Amino acid sequence: MTIDAGEGTQTNGGAVNDWALFSLFAKADYNFADRYLFSVTVRRDATSRLYGAKNHGWFPAFSAAWRFTEEPFYPKNDVLTDAKLRVGWGENGNAAIGDFYGTWSTYAYSTGNAAYDLYGTNTNTVAGVVVAKTGNQNLKWETTMQTNVGLDLAFLRGDITASFDWYLKDTKDMLTVPPTLSVAGENAATWRNTGDMRNMGVEFIFNYNSPKYHDFSWSTSFNISHYKNTVVKLNDFVSQLGGDYRLIEGQPMGVYYGYVVEGIFQDAAQVAGHAAQTGAAPGRLMYADLDGNGMIDENDQQIIGDPNPAVSMGLNLDFKWKGLTLSMFFTSEVGFDIYNTTKRQLDFMSYGGVSTNRGVSVLDAWTPENTNTSIPALSVVDNNNEMRMSTYYVEDGSYLKMKYIKLSYDLPKKVLTPWHCQNLSIYAQVENVFTATAYSGLDPELPLGGYGARIDNGPYPRSRSFTLGLNLNF
Repeated sequence: MTIDAGEGTQTNGGAVNDWALFSLFAKADYNFADRYLFSVTVRRDATSRLYGAKNHGWFPAFSAAWRFTEEPFYPKNDVLTDAKLRVGWGENGNAAIGDFYGTWSTYAYSTGNAAYDLYGTNTNTVAGVVVAKTGNQNLKWETTMQTNVGLDLAFLRGDITASFDWYLKDTKDMLTVPPTLSVAGENAATWRNTGDMRNMGVEFIFNYNSPKYHDFSWSTSFNISHYKNTVVKLNDFVSQLGGDYRLIEGQPMGVYYGYVVEGIFQDAAQVAGHAAQTGAAPGRLMYADLDGNGMIDENDQQIIGDPNPAVSMGLNLDFKWKGLTLSMFFTSEVGFDIYNTTKRQLDFMSYGGVSTNRGVSVLDAWTPENTNTSIPALSVVDNNNEMRMSTYYVEDGSYLKMKYIKLSYDLPKKVLTPWHCQNLSIYAQVENVFTATAYSGLDPELPLGGYGARIDNGPYPRSRSFTLGLNLNF
């Protein structure tokens, strides 16, 4: 036990924990004439985090490649100079359940919830022991199985290269702590092997290096990818988890779930002709009656957005002329949705109090004279429950970003030789140059939140930075 530091009269306590991982590997490679390539790996992992015979797992993998341009039948030419077909399959394991031994139930001494008034005087309670964590000795390794098929091509003796990859990744027996009902008792939540996940995608990479045109040359690298993520299974207790953003079996991770906004009520006649909606009035948001029962209720919710992009892209460009080099880098994601929670404060006077700052959008709020707008009428009360999750807060986050642009100049060697320098480079760089997007928030490039959702809750925006520098090598 490690004793914590104390001063004066103290009740000291401490803790120590450790865990162990023991792994064995076996690997074999075969190469015939640089034409047929094979590799086999077998890995055995054992961890102290799992119990008994389930504490170890076997994880094999193999890969093979065929360079058909080395075959005798392939006609030698200067167009397609190298081509390789690849296939791979493998498994790996995960047992990351923390160092606190999820397979064992642990108990804690407590003078609070576990105390008992043994004598019934309410003054002389006796401390007791409570279950601090419920263990599960049936836990086993979480396993991910991935299959990959690829093709590598080289043209013009390597001036142009291209790669194509298709992959399928299945994760089974995911280690999670599923929610439990309150009636299950104290600390009933425990680690379990629940949940299956599938990822399938394709990626294409293209590279080009130009020949020199006198003192000028250029090069580029471009990649584009697409993936589809699916929650195959959660656990034996529920088929979906979450609130505004959820894990739902058969759907991608982190989909948004809520009401569909059809527009803004324009007059009392439109309110009267619509499904019953508490708080409905001219100038208020109008929600769709999806189940057709004539009433807006929780059954009118559905999946209203997906945080996973349809396409992700990246582009590098380099232009060289004598000692000058101009470099640029662009990134883009297309076809994904953002949950913009900041719109509650920016667009609604009822959120956060009357002294809270609002967005310029409120200047275009609905009035009987200004009906051609998507901003509801201003109100300090929310009788229409417009803070509920709806398509009003879900926006397309597609963007194109210029991450940086850099101009550098390398001084000629003949200038540096008298100074015994090998290289001297002067450069100027701008980062976060621009963002092209229709998204109304500050930045569509957001970190992933709970369940993989993209939630804009007002993070500090990325700054644009300007750099002047000098690299000197002797």
